[in-house]
Amino acid sequence: MAEEHRIDGQVNVRVDKDMMRAFVEVTGPEEEGVPCSLEQVRKALADKGVVYGIKEEALQQAVLAENWCRDILIAEGVAPVDGVNASIIFKFPLPKERIGPKVDDKGNVDYHDLGLIYNVKRGTLLVERIPAIEGEPGTNVMGVQIPPKKPKELRLPRGKNTVADNEERFLYAATDGHVAIMDNKVVVDPVLHINGNIDYSTGDIDFIGNILISGMVNSGFKVKADGDIEINGFIEGADVTAVGSIVVKGGIAGGLKSLVKAGENIYARFIENSRVEAGKDVIVKDAIMQSFVKAGGSVRVSDRKAIIVGGCIQAFQEVESKVLGSQLATQTIVEVGINPLFRAEYHNLVKQKTEKKKLFDNLSNNLQIFQRSGVTPDNLTENKRRTLLKMLEDFKKLRQEIAEIEERIIYLEEEFEKGSMARVKVLETVYPGVRISIGQSMYIVNDIVKFAAFVSDQGEVKLTSLR
Repeated sequence: MAEEHRIDGQVNVRVDKDMMRAFVEVTGPEEEGVPCSLEQVRKALADKGVVYGIKEEALQQAVLAENWCRDILIAEGVAPVDGVNASIIFKFPLPKERIGPKVDDKGNVDYHDLGLIYNVKRGTLLVERIPAIEGEPGTNVMGVQIPPKKPKELRLPRGKNTVADNEERFLYAATDGHVAIMDNKVVVDPVLHINGNIDYSTGDIDFIGNILISGMVNSGFKVKADGDIEINGFIEGADVTAVGSIVVKGGIAGGLKSLVKAGENIYARFIENSRVEAGKDVIVKDAIMQSFVKAGGSVRVSDRKAIIVGGCIQAFQEVESKVLGSQLATQTIVEVGINPLFRAEYHNLVKQKTEKKKLFDNLSNNLQIFQRSGVTPDNLTENKRRTLLKMLEDFKKLRQEIAEIEERIIYLEEEFEKGSMARVKVLETVYPGVRISIGQSMYIVNDIVKFAAFVSDQGEVKLTSLR
């Protein structure tokens, strides 16, 4: 009768809904029943389908009397490791990072430097793409594999004038220009378009390519380009510099406080109270008034008004205008035959040669005195010996420097000789007050001259008729 009431130990297996954990609860026997064995627990797990992540130590603990009627974590799955999405790293400062007036360490705000433009050279790394990383699958306690979350891949934001490597990992600039993001693409534009004026809304501009400005360049601002600059409006008291040419459709005015400088040509409607320098030609439509103009080629004022009055005009080849000077006998200086870009260098070299020659002669005299005295370095005190050696070193250095200066002077003088064909061409009237120089020769106009060309003839400036 006692055997009929005997209750053996029982095993209850519970699995979480996500099937990532399994628990067992072992109950003890009653009425001298038989406790659960380890094998019974294993069988119960197998019957429930739990086959993965079973903890052996937990199995051993589950059948111990002190753990009866307690939930024991008996098996645990491995969660999947999700993949990592691809990412894009920009190698240039984005607009939100760079745009705005610059503030120095003392808190001073520079409204001329707004950071609107970011220049890049061809081959500059613009973007790096970090590829997506695939995840790792997991397994639940039922032995079923759990796929990881698939990562999102990204493509390089390849826009105009950019190039990628073969693996599409890196994006580079395909040309010089300014980098920007347009329609979520990285682009490099070799031409900078300014739709408006250069003022406090743009700050100064320093660009690696060509610049197109629809408005004007206001006083106090600077524009610099490694290419050409085209301005639909005026330049008013601003510094504008281009490695290439400058076209100013409105004209240049500056109160002589600004400089417009081009490595090649300058084209303008007029130039007034300004300093202008061109590596080649300066071509003006209406007038050049009270300005300082230098041209490595020619200066031409070509329209029906075509007047040059006041200031100083320097050109290597030719100056041409309809009218030169004014009825008020305004002093107007015109110089041709010497490249103005070399003129200042030449005068500076001549000055340097004179100064260095004076020092050289003094050293030479002092060294001759030493030589005549029969004194040798071995007979001198240490201080005097160092002084003598220093004099010898300076003597050699000055001799070398003078030789280099003389070589450059000879080259420049040969260049000046090439300007013997230079001329000043006046299609209508030259007024008194005009001073014309061709090479080293000068002609002062004291009377009105009509339809004339000023040329060099045997070292003198002479007039020839254009009629």
